[in-house]
Amino acid sequence: MSADLSTGTHSFRVATYNASLNRSEPGALLADLSTPDNTQAQQIAEVIQHNRPDVLLLNEFDYSPEAIEAFQQNYLGISQDGQQPIHYPYVYSAPVNTGVASGFDLDNDGRVVTTPGEEGYAGDALGFGQFPGQYGMLVLSRYPIEYDEVRTFQDFLWQDMPDARLPDNPDTPEAQDYYSQEELDNLPLSSKSHWDIPIQVNGETVHLLASHPTPPTFDGIEDHNGLRNADEIRFWSDYVTPDRSDYIVDDEGQQGGLADNSRFVIVGDQNVDPTDGDSLDGAAQQLLGNALVDAGLAPSSDGAVDAAEQQGGANADQQGPPRFDTADFGDSAPGNLRVDYVLPSQAGLTRLDGGVFWPAEGQDGSDAIDASDHRLTYADLVLTDNDSLVQDLEFLGMTAFDSGTIFQGTTLGGLSGLTYHQASNSYLAISDDRSQSNDARFYSLRVDLSDGQLDDGDVYFTDVTTLRQPDGFPFAEGTIDPEAIDLAEDGTLYISSEGDNNQGIAPTIGHFARDGQQLGSLEVPDSLIPDADGESGVRNNLALESLTISPDQQHLFTATENALVQDGPEANFNTGSPSRLSEYDLTTGKLSHEYLYPTEPVAERPTQDDGFATSGLVDLLALDDDHLLALERGFSEGAGNTVRLYEIDVSRATDIRHIDALSETDARVRPVDKQLVADLGDFGFEPDNIEGMTLGPELADGRQSLLLVSDDNFSETQSTQFIALALELDPADDPDCWWPPGLIKEPPGHGWGRPDHAGPPDFGQFGPHILDEHIFSSRMSESPFSPGSGSQPTPEFPIQLTGLADPMPMGLDLLMS
Repeated sequence: MSADLSTGTHSFRVATYNASLNRSEPGALLADLSTPDNTQAQQIAEVIQHNRPDVLLLNEFDYSPEAIEAFQQNYLGISQDGQQPIHYPYVYSAPVNTGVASGFDLDNDGRVVTTPGEEGYAGDALGFGQFPGQYGMLVLSRYPIEYDEVRTFQDFLWQDMPDARLPDNPDTPEAQDYYSQEELDNLPLSSKSHWDIPIQVNGETVHLLASHPTPPTFDGIEDHNGLRNADEIRFWSDYVTPDRSDYIVDDEGQQGGLADNSRFVIVGDQNVDPTDGDSLDGAAQQLLGNALVDAGLAPSSDGAVDAAEQQGGANADQQGPPRFDTADFGDSAPGNLRVDYVLPSQAGLTRLDGGVFWPAEGQDGSDAIDASDHRLTYADLVLTDNDSLVQDLEFLGMTAFDSGTIFQGTTLGGLSGLTYHQASNSYLAISDDRSQSNDARFYSLRVDLSDGQLDDGDVYFTDVTTLRQPDGFPFAEGTIDPEAIDLAEDGTLYISSEGDNNQGIAPTIGHFARDGQQLGSLEVPDSLIPDADGESGVRNNLALESLTISPDQQHLFTATENALVQDGPEANFNTGSPSRLSEYDLTTGKLSHEYLYPTEPVAERPTQDDGFATSGLVDLLALDDDHLLALERGFSEGAGNTVRLYEIDVSRATDIRHIDALSETDARVRPVDKQLVADLGDFGFEPDNIEGMTLGPELADGRQSLLLVSDDNFSETQSTQFIALALELDPADDPDCWWPPGLIKEPPGHGWGRPDHAGPPDFGQFGPHILDEHIFSSRMSESPFSPGSGSQPTPEFPIQLTGLADPMPMGLDLLMS
């Protein structure tokens, strides 16, 4: 039993297992289970007893209520190879489409076969099967099932799915005509069935979404099984997404899918691997890339790695990591694959642990796993509150600057972090230029949201400040990679730098005066420092991309974009990455906590098989001591950017400071609680490489503004986007939480934040020295010079935002000229 470092949590285990308890004739499974001496059933029961899931979907269990009772009594209820018996008081099973005669020639072999067991019958059935109920499904639960609320979708027609991938007969000019219209009028989408089974877990409803899509093979050039498999998978993606589920109708005539913020777990043998096998490209990403699905950390096993190495064959040529495999398929083709999934919702559930039961040879349970060619796959989950500080969000607009724009002699670009100064209603934006185009620097700007919208011309650049080393000189080329910036109440700045592994430059968290002079730095943990062998530390260009200071100025948060080498893999099509989120105590300058932040997998496949793809955590924004906004950005070559905003809560997460390598620990680690706030792709424009964000002023209607910025990578094919959102925020339950004015409405009687706070922070000279000047805005037609021309504006009143730490204003030469 592993140590449990998760604080005060009661977890429950959800598993899926293709048990291969199917037989070639009706009644044969019941006959085998009627006595307790069937070897395969004993081994299947042993695997279940060993893993002891609280909720379990069994695929390929022939439909038979009597067989279910026999399996519980004669196998699960009896100790198998020393394991403790297990009993499930709540059971759900129902008829499925496999083996149900269609009355049509669905396999287009020129015959209509309607007699079960006769050659050709299975291919003409509504779902491939020799008799009704073959390859059925069974749900076993230790928690109560809300039977009256179960929804089934056995009869939902494939053609009724919008943009259904109906197969085409390549020998005719008509489109999607592999099936006749009469056949389509009777052909369901589901090859077995799709079930929504509400389960009561500690007083809360969790929807178990169970299915078993058809294998995407055993067909011809028309790929009718591959296309059906992809749409069966898409069904759940649409069902959990409220604005895409209106077309769905269950077998009782009820329309629509799950309500917003519903708790769910998608389970089943989906017969699809994210990178290998015969499935349609992108079929798995329909679930793994859905923003409402927690696909962050894929379950894995060391046994799968050993099996792939020992078996060789097709396994040697696969793209996907073998540790995620869940099925032991043919060595010649397709090789072992990941096809079994347990995918919880982002809302209301947090994954504590997960795994694939694939013990290596000689380990406990290894003799039992070959009873099926699939491996039991599970996730340990804990209920979380669906309460969110962000109650609502609205898109206010977007404006952009062309790449190559010149401002005050510098190339405007690479903007990867933002911070806001309330007293002066101004912003600072850090450029991630490594002193290559110009010296490392940050920009000053203003944003006009007075009309509640962000339009062209509403973003005004006012100044540029060079970052300088402690010796007063600018940073040499390649010695710094600034990525995030935040302003402390004393007017100083904290700036994170990713460093450069290739040059032996470690990541840093620098402390700077407002004039750009470095004052010092926070100590970065040794675990983040890359070693010479590349076996530990941050990955190159996936390091400290984010930074934020809590409103009470007591805490600084930063995080790695992807996992440390010793913690786990980079994000890929199978899995997200276990990033480390670090919390510093600014009163001591010391690291106080570290948390596990699971990023999401790469959401979309590149248009070319060898195309570049990445995904990671690029910025953080503290709302209070425990709640933060987290910005994740993914990119797939040819497909574009995926940008999503999450709200996270670190208050119940495990402190992992003393865990050297997450990939090697046996401790159960609770990650941060995480739920989706918005997918920027839903706002009707294509987001660029969004990397920075900050809260801005309170809007006229009382809502809170949020500004985001993109890093154009100094590429002529990209631009610098500014995006404005309006947030409706509620205060946290903690009555002592410090809320700055204009962020969240103060609780009655608390004045300025904490009761013991005498008044607003003293920002010194930062705000009062703001003067109107000749400004540079995104309304290019009104700019005093043309972008990219190299000409510079001459300010009538040069703006210098100086902090207390720097009594010497920048640009004194301009003031004296």
